[in-house]
Amino acid sequence: MESIIESFGIRQGDTMSWIKICITLLLAFLAGYAAYLAVRKIVAGIVIRITRRTGFKWDNLLFDRKLFGRLGILTFPIVTKTLLAGLVWSHAGLVLKALDTWIIFAFVALVSSVLSGVDRIYMSRSDSKDKPIKVFIQVVEIFLYSAAIIVAIGMFTEKDVTTLLAGLTAFAAVLMLIFKDSILGLVAGVQLSANDMVHIGDWIVMPSCGADGDVKEIGLTTVKVQNFDKTITTIPTYRLVSESFTNWRGMTESEGRRIKRFINIDVHSIHYLTGEEIAALTDSSLLNAYMRQKLKDLEEYNASRKSSLDVRRLTNIGTFREYLESWIASNPDINREMTHMVRQLQPTPTGLPIEIYCFSARQRWIDYENVQSDIFDHVFAILDLFNLRAFQYSGSVATTTEIK
Repeated sequence: MESIIESFGIRQGDTMSWIKICITLLLAFLAGYAAYLAVRKIVAGIVIRITRRTGFKWDNLLFDRKLFGRLGILTFPIVTKTLLAGLVWSHAGLVLKALDTWIIFAFVALVSSVLSGVDRIYMSRSDSKDKPIKVFIQVVEIFLYSAAIIVAIGMFTEKDVTTLLAGLTAFAAVLMLIFKDSILGLVAGVQLSANDMVHIGDWIVMPSCGADGDVKEIGLTTVKVQNFDKTITTIPTYRLVSESFTNWRGMTESEGRRIKRFINIDVHSIHYLTGEEIAALTDSSLLNAYMRQKLKDLEEYNASRKSSLDVRRLTNIGTFREYLESWIASNPDINREMTHMVRQLQPTPTGLPIEIYCFSARQRWIDYENVQSDIFDHVFAILDLFNLRAFQYSGSVATTTEIK
């Protein structure tokens, strides 16, 4: 016991000095703890109640419980050091250095909390998704914590900061390895922002990382994507620059969402229109003008043709394409200002593909799928009126309509 007391700089028999030091330390730390509780509970409660009554939103985002908690952690060592400033003890210098280190890191933590509040205030703006600042805030935080570590080492070793920085150059390679992701993330963050490559809220697809969803957070080292199954995929920031990904922002900012599907027509159902079929199709308001003009043109062309091989006629597949063109152009759910067409693709062993290419005016996912489904519901139902058939597998293979 005596050796332990002597290690604290107290001579044997000097019991009163030892008791005085212990009481001083205890009172100083109790006062510091009381100041911590006062800031965290009383001051925080008063300020937060005041901010809630103001008409401003920024103060609610800046002054939160976490900020006052860190302010209390900073107040604790300041009050304690103030009360211990006159303590005469051989180890008092070590205690004061420890408190100074505490103050340095508590101050950096408080500044970090303020910067987080600034980020929340900025993110509440409507245009914040285009230029997030979290990457730059994280860079500032890394710089502050690095500086705090260097200053703390300098305090305990009693060496000048410039001397320590000169010595750290020998560990530059190690530091580069440790902070590799942060350095790459910083460069990538600047490139993402400068080139306007990705915003918070963008729908991105990156198969190599298993990401298919909305960007929720862009940080210094990682980008968080919430997939449509509600899972979270974390992507290193630099990979968004070094690898390929698809950003659907262009679609959401445009006035349409593309529909590009085809239906396979059984080629055995394709034929020239008969007189009865022509009469029935001419009654359609969507085809009436087309049929009359086409029949007039064919009559003039065929007037001097004697061979049936030279005569031009209307086909059910051609008239079907013209009908779909007119039907899509009159559909209110289709953006008629954007490209829309019905075309034939290369025939395959599964029939002749007739593709519908257009843009839905309704971009919301569920609405878009409904528009797309309604179009092909009508396409399948109308085939019989043109005496066309969709290609189907038959026999031992399950019947399946070919549609992509």
